[in-house]
Amino acid sequence: MQIGTKFTVAIHILLLSELLNETHKITSDFIASSVNTNPVVIRKIMGQLRSAGLIEIAAGTGGIRLLKTPREISLLDVFRAAEPLGDGTLFKIHSGAAQACLVGANIERLLDRRLATAQAAMEACLAKTKLAELISELDSKSG
Repeated sequence: MQIGTKFTVAIHILLLSELLNETHKITSDFIASSVNTNPVVIRKIMGQLRSAGLIEIAAGTGGIRLLKTPREISLLDVFRAAEPLGDGTLFKIHSGAAQACLVGANIERLLDRRLATAQAAMEACLAKTKLAELISELDSKSG
């Protein structure tokens, strides 16, 4: 299993917006050139970030800006915006396993708690990391 790239691209978008908003217009074309992807992909993710209340998008080519401070935005906020889980579970257990089989009859019971614990650990780690921390690391690299 692998989480898609929307999460990391969303972080990239937010970092660019915060770090370069004073000197650049942060448009989908500008972001796409930094991410090295199509502006359409960027616009879709920007729409998700807007729906989550993390950014404001100006009409036309006005660019974007953060609606919260970097200290208020956790990586969990970004993850939930970019990679919506639908039913809230990261791990899906296959359905329709043969109930006559020892493993098939018990697979859900065996994995439910363990996978929920793994998801909770990941979410706790992401919740602790704020966008401001990443910005601070970038600032220390540039100076």
